Amino acid sequence: MSNSSAVAQQIARSLVHAGVSDVVFAPGSRSAPLVYALAPLAEAGLIRAHVRVDERDAAFLALGLSRGLRARGRESAVAVVTTSGSAVANLHPAVLEASYGHLPLLALTADRPARLRGTGANQTIDDQSQVLSDVRARFDIPAGDTAEAVHRAMSDAVAAALGSRSDTAAEAAGPVQFNVQFDTPLVPTPEELDTWKSEIHGLAETRVANDEPRIKEPEDIGAGNDSQTSVEVTITEGTVIVAGDAGGHSAESLRALAEVHHLPVLAEPSSPLARTAVDSKESSTSGSFEPSTVVPAHARVLSDHPALRESIRTVIVHGKPTLTRPVAALLADETVTVRRIPDNIDALGLTVTEEKSVAGDVMAAGDAQGIAASGPAWLCAWIDTGSSLVAAARAERCAKRPSEPGVGGNPGATSAKEFQATARRVTEHLAAQDITLFVASSNSVRYLSDAADIRARIHASRGLAGIDGLISTATGLSLGLGEPVILLIGDIAMLHDIGGLLTPSAEEAGEVTIVVLNDDGGAIFSGLEHSQPHLEGFLERYFTVPHGRGFADLAAAYGWDHQQVTSAEEFETTLSQIDATRNVQARRIIEVTVRR
Repeated sequence: MSNSSAVAQQIARSLVHAGVSDVVFAPGSRSAPLVYALAPLAEAGLIRAHVRVDERDAAFLALGLSRGLRARGRESAVAVVTTSGSAVANLHPAVLEASYGHLPLLALTADRPARLRGTGANQTIDDQSQVLSDVRARFDIPAGDTAEAVHRAMSDAVAAALGSRSDTAAEAAGPVQFNVQFDTPLVPTPEELDTWKSEIHGLAETRVANDEPRIKEPEDIGAGNDSQTSVEVTITEGTVIVAGDAGGHSAESLRALAEVHHLPVLAEPSSPLARTAVDSKESSTSGSFEPSTVVPAHARVLSDHPALRESIRTVIVHGKPTLTRPVAALLADETVTVRRIPDNIDALGLTVTEEKSVAGDVMAAGDAQGIAASGPAWLCAWIDTGSSLVAAARAERCAKRPSEPGVGGNPGATSAKEFQATARRVTEHLAAQDITLFVASSNSVRYLSDAADIRARIHASRGLAGIDGLISTATGLSLGLGEPVILLIGDIAMLHDIGGLLTPSAEEAGEVTIVVLNDDGGAIFSGLEHSQPHLEGFLERYFTVPHGRGFADLAAAYGWDHQQVTSAEEFETTLSQIDATRNVQARRIIEVTVRR
């Protein structure tokens, strides 16, 4: 047997042994040994194989799969296979998001033999194993390495990708690069392939007979590290929970903690704590829906109500909250005790200590006589304040809404305000549905921050909060969860990953409905400091970058159904019609545009 086939088959054995459930392939010749080793595993039902035509979308699909499997309760590293050269560099955006979003991703990068490095050989990077930064570990497997060495390296690679229970920055789940040098011949002989398929057949029969699940359950990850089985938190006067995206991890133990101790929860939309109405079947108590401890518009409460803000003494942080500046300022306040807890807190458990002030000298705002910074009254002060801010903002927007678009004043400004109002209503309608919603960065996620009724299970790429690869990530999320996903995205982010609309004919496409908020450019910059009068001349060309394009033709080219709406009412009707005639084979784009 050729060295390349032997190494590839040992990698395949080790992946199955380590519980890897999904592998995404991008076509290439140098990575062919991995195809011939792994594809028969998929045929035998030992893994799921996915193919995409380019490496960038393949990596983001793997990222979404990893998140979906975790949210489903089936933690598994997801592998993405590429050929050598610049193909590897195309994995980098997804690798960075996996690193900072704490998602287990295994980059299996095929390479030329080491003897060809530094010789100018075709499609050869001098040290390809160093191309991807911010990985948890990197491996460079020589051509013809022993089966024992390959198995040991692959086991270490998967373990590094899954991370440890502590979830510190160095030990959290994340990406690993497993670079493999393949020499010619790159294909097995007919006899070698038949022998390999026979071995796989026996492995599959053993699996069925033993009924062995190969996907790691959350409690299995990091097992054996007894020192990390419980996380200690101290609740003082003025304790709040700040929650950001947790990469698909649940946080029901934190939700219960907030309910029992009446802690205000300042949750970003993609935090598992963001849902304001939670079915009791998902929480620890009985009943229909549990009362929420989530503070609406919490960033504005922090910035506009200093008495409440200054009453905070302890912050319990879960996930990665990065969305708003008031929260960033709170976490940077040296007078506040910040306790960061692992993303996978539900797999660990909580040990709670109370240290309440005897004198009750910490008071909250909202009451003329003062309210102690703990207990139901303090929680109500936060929620009532946030609810009042949301109601006031809505009333103000309604008061400013013109009755006739384009009549008087600046027609462009009027259209922009109309669109923003429509986009907010569309976003709030989606948030209030019992759906899985993947939301893009920029304005889409910020509209959600003001939603007062969140019943959707919201996901987002908040590791680096970029707008790249989101169509592919949402598709992977749907495939990982095994359920429909609605992607809420802006037009610029949609254009960034337009290739994600392409699913090869033989591949599963997931069940994704895309709601694209098309305001013809990056409108978020108009709400930032770049819109100041003295900078106005730079804004449109260099920041908002209008493009003048719709998505009907692109949808047709890629085989997606397309409908265009110009009002929130029209959107709600269109969405309800889709729900009523659900077809898992259909791929749909609902484009929300400005009424012209």
